[in-house]
Amino acid sequence: MNDFNSVKLKNLILHIVGNKVQEESLILEEEIEIGKYELLYKEMLHYFLRPINSGARYQFCDESGDLKLNEMYGFAKRIFENPAEFKVQSENMAKHLFSSSTHPRIQGGEFYVAYLEDCIVDGDVVDGIGIFKSEKKNVFITVNPELEGMKLDYKKGSNKIDKACIILNDRKESGFKILLKEESKKSVESGYWSESFLRVEQIADSHLHTTNYLQLCRGFVADVFNEDHNVEKPEQIAFLQRSLNYFGTRDEFNVVEFENEVLEEPDVIDSFIEFRKDISEKYDIEVYPEFQISADAVRKARKDFKCLIKLDGGKVQIAVKGNEEYIEKGFDNERNMNYYTVYFHEED
Repeated sequence: MNDFNSVKLKNLILHIVGNKVQEESLILEEEIEIGKYELLYKEMLHYFLRPINSGARYQFCDESGDLKLNEMYGFAKRIFENPAEFKVQSENMAKHLFSSSTHPRIQGGEFYVAYLEDCIVDGDVVDGIGIFKSEKKNVFITVNPELEGMKLDYKKGSNKIDKACIILNDRKESGFKILLKEESKKSVESGYWSESFLRVEQIADSHLHTTNYLQLCRGFVADVFNEDHNVEKPEQIAFLQRSLNYFGTRDEFNVVEFENEVLEEPDVIDSFIEFRKDISEKYDIEVYPEFQISADAVRKARKDFKCLIKLDGGKVQIAVKGNEEYIEKGFDNERNMNYYTVYFHEED
């Protein structure tokens, strides 16, 4: 759980980082005097921290296994060890972001680095380094260049920052604990931030285990438990609903209990076990027989678990939330069309 109500903004610096490929500039600035912006202080914290709402936890990584080769890990480590290096390391971060902006679709923008005190995450009170990037011009904090540096002003408009990350001074030897702004979809713009600039991986915790298993359930329906194997849409949706209900009503996952209550039939259980083994080996994913269930991961998965039967391109939709045995599929030879028959007790 994240609690930023008591966070204090100790240091803040702003650099302008353009797109290197587009021959835009990298402008390194002086640290912002926070005391000048007492009226804007809460608005700035809200602007920076509100997007950090994901339950997923990340850590720095390197494909070689040597964290020392991850540039951002080194910059953050030096700041935590010696806060006096905040400005120098923020400049190194800006230069690294500039070097990572090598795709023409990546937008330049305002790059903020902040030192945060009293972040409460997972019950621990720790310091953090906030890394933020604003790419859109219609923002409620506007930046005006002046002779002595940058001046921040407030105006009404979009108050959503584009990229956000908080590096927490926790789990240093493993790559720190990191919180990211959740991206609604994968793209070149979002991928470069986490994969090229930060280079992070998700920590193997309850959130990851829950997410992996729910994705496994969706994959099972897509690849195995489908019409090609004589499983009609209502039965597929019912399986997904049972899976969600299982995860949504328990604190702990147990594979035997899941198989008996959700999969039910021995042949379906055998097919699922085989599919789980294949996916685990293909993608090098360790699937645990028992783990704590993350309510946040379940909540996020619900939007991907479709309970609709869409007919003729979505012109007709049947919502299935149970009682799939009351839905029958057939074929009308005279009309040369498929049809569904729905039985029910009462009409609302």
